[in-house]
Amino acid sequence: MQINAYDHVGIRVTDRARSLKFYAELGFVRDAAHSTATAEEIVNAAGVRLNLIPNGVPTPQHDNILLDRPTKWPGYTHAAFVVERLQDILDWAVAHDVPITEGPVDWGRRMTCFLRDPDANVLEFNELKGG
Repeated sequence: MQINAYDHVGIRVTDRARSLKFYAELGFVRDAAHSTATAEEIVNAAGVRLNLIPNGVPTPQHDNILLDRPTKWPGYTHAAFVVERLQDILDWAVAHDVPITEGPVDWGRRMTCFLRDPDANVLEFNELKGG
């Protein structure tokens, strides 16, 4: 058996319109041909695909999740993206008042930063080093 690539990452969200707007600012557009009532398929110019699953239910601490340490439930922890220049993401985050939750960090083969979408889903952005 051989796994060749990822097809997409599914991200549970609480507000369809707010999430579509946030990810549009990162270069994603809605793929109407592959979206349904239960999943918004979005894609960027490089062909990276995400499914926004709009069935999330805000918890009482949802609005303060960036300030508090959320419970670390089992499951996927983040989606990681490769970017041409990490500085572009850092500049975008400042311009859109999106806090960087960690980084930039030099992990050896890549420079990384983390931020959260409006539902506090963790997004990782990596600038790969040469070699």
